[in-house]
Amino acid sequence: QASNSTITTAKPSFRTSASSDSVRSKCAELLLAALQPEPPDGDKAAELAGHIEQHIHELHKPNQVKYKACVRSKVANLRNPKNSHLRQGLFSGSLPPEDFARMSAEEMAGEELRQLREEYSSRGVSERQLPRGVEGTQTQKIRCKRCGGSDCRVTQVSSGPDDDAMTFVTCSGCGQQWYHSGWTCL
Repeated sequence: QASNSTITTAKPSFRTSASSDSVRSKCAELLLAALQPEPPDGDKAAELAGHIEQHIHELHKPNQVKYKACVRSKVANLRNPKNSHLRQGLFSGSLPPEDFARMSAEEMAGEELRQLREEYSSRGVSERQLPRGVEGTQTQKIRCKRCGGSDCRVTQVSSGPDDDAMTFVTCSGCGQQWYHSGWTCL
């Protein structure tokens, strides 16, 4: 196992304009440092870091804020031990630097994080769906746009103690449900 003092820090080689040279060099060095822990091949890492930086620069040339944010995202994901598949893919050639440069945060995530995101998003959708049964406070003051009836129930649902309650109406006649923005009050 190599110590930090024995890791080679080859400088990535690429061409830049004079105006953005220092920023781009620093970004390439950050990418190189993120790639370095895995393999002992410093030259390959430097080449990959240069290619990745070049592709990120091409994607976000007009917007330096997005460019820097994209580099930070790539560096953070390369350093994350749960995303070792990214470094492995880059070094094996199965993940081209251009494809990596275009990847979103969701695409870079490891399998465990993808499953968690999917679970949270499906749970979030089901928690916010309107209730199936007719419940709430009965009112005659709101008219249904579908059937014209005024026998409705008003219900408030909150997803948590600090969240604003969502108010919706259910027509007892036809079962139509709608949020407060679609009310026709009598």
